[in-house]
Amino acid sequence: MATLKYLIKGKNELSTIYVRLRDGRDTDIVLSTGYTIEPKNWSEANGKVKQTASNKEKVNLSNNLENLHRKITDSLNDDKGNGTPINKDWLSDVIAKFKNPLLEQKTELLIDLIKAYKEELKDKVNGRTGRKTSPATLRNFNTTISRIEKFETFKKSKIIVHEVDLTFHSEYSKFASTKLGLSINSIGKDLKQIKTICLDAKDKGFDINKQVESRKFNAPSEPTTFVTLNELEIEKIKNHTFKKENGYLDNARNWLIIGCWTGCRVNDLMKLTKNNILLTPQGKKFIRYTQSKTGKQVDIPLHEDVNQIIEKLGDFPRAISDVKFNEYIKTACKLAGITEEVKGTKQNKDTHKKEVGTFQKYELVRSHTCRRSFATNHYNKLPNKLIMAVTGHATERMLLSYIGETENNHLEDYFNLWEQIDTEKAKIVQLNKAQ
Repeated sequence: MATLKYLIKGKNELSTIYVRLRDGRDTDIVLSTGYTIEPKNWSEANGKVKQTASNKEKVNLSNNLENLHRKITDSLNDDKGNGTPINKDWLSDVIAKFKNPLLEQKTELLIDLIKAYKEELKDKVNGRTGRKTSPATLRNFNTTISRIEKFETFKKSKIIVHEVDLTFHSEYSKFASTKLGLSINSIGKDLKQIKTICLDAKDKGFDINKQVESRKFNAPSEPTTFVTLNELEIEKIKNHTFKKENGYLDNARNWLIIGCWTGCRVNDLMKLTKNNILLTPQGKKFIRYTQSKTGKQVDIPLHEDVNQIIEKLGDFPRAISDVKFNEYIKTACKLAGITEEVKGTKQNKDTHKKEVGTFQKYELVRSHTCRRSFATNHYNKLPNKLIMAVTGHATERMLLSYIGETENNHLEDYFNLWEQIDTEKAKIVQLNKAQ
């Protein structure tokens, strides 16, 4: 007789819940359910969520596990009678279909497959970081879904996954560029996601067009245009005095300065408090936080400008939303005189499309300016690995791409070194001749 039990492994802050299926001598499968729980809320003896865990989220988890148990048991009874092999792939398929009913429909429509993939990502746990998919990644899929729906409306037909080929690649690229006004990088991001969906569909048994696996079905890209604030500009913004009634600008300005000297992404930046400040064995202050995107712990020396703000306020500034931060820092930079004309891209408020042109610099400042400014201002002053330790970039290539540098920038260093060597050789020759 088959037995089914849940268990957790490890004592991490969030532990993954596994299901163990045993059926006779030959079947003993242990597989992740994709659900997680704090060990203190789990009863190892009963293989269930503790009854004392009464908040809504834990009640929902308990219900989900009960329903999944029923789903596995019912599927086992049906499939064993049909002669279906009961193995790890079978159990994985049952769990996936329970958590994502769209998979039961065996739909071949591209839109439905993207939606199904996105639903799977919601509960997917990164094996390296132990974290679930970030909300930003899920939003990216929503954007792609919206654009594909517009493309289908334009073509007056639904797209089947098998129809995604090099012709689709060309037609969608042209549509996204001319009709939606998207940048090359935005189009590339969509095509990359679509290719991922198709390859995932292939793994699930769907027929896809072989052309989607071709190198020609690529994700086009171009260098990103962005602005940064140099040290003199940061100082200028820091020293500007706002009117008392504009306290919100003072608050945003403080966050802007902190961002430029910490390199934090805005969602991590706004979570910082004085509790994130620690001391080294030598008594020097530094900031420690965990990146929400990567799950990586980052330590940043506390810059004096940041220290002054915290000492004045008694803590980090008041947190504000991304939207308000982007709006307020533009105004703050304008009043501080960051008005140099520069080339860049700016979203048109009416069409919501990015436009390339020449603008006053304050118009192009946004939350990501902080992070890029940190990396750019320290580039060529500190070893790249030290910068990467703060920004969290995994490779030097990623860092160089991020700050708009190319990997042949090392050429100048070699030329300077060799010129110095040649100069030293010439001096030795002159000395020998003189002797």
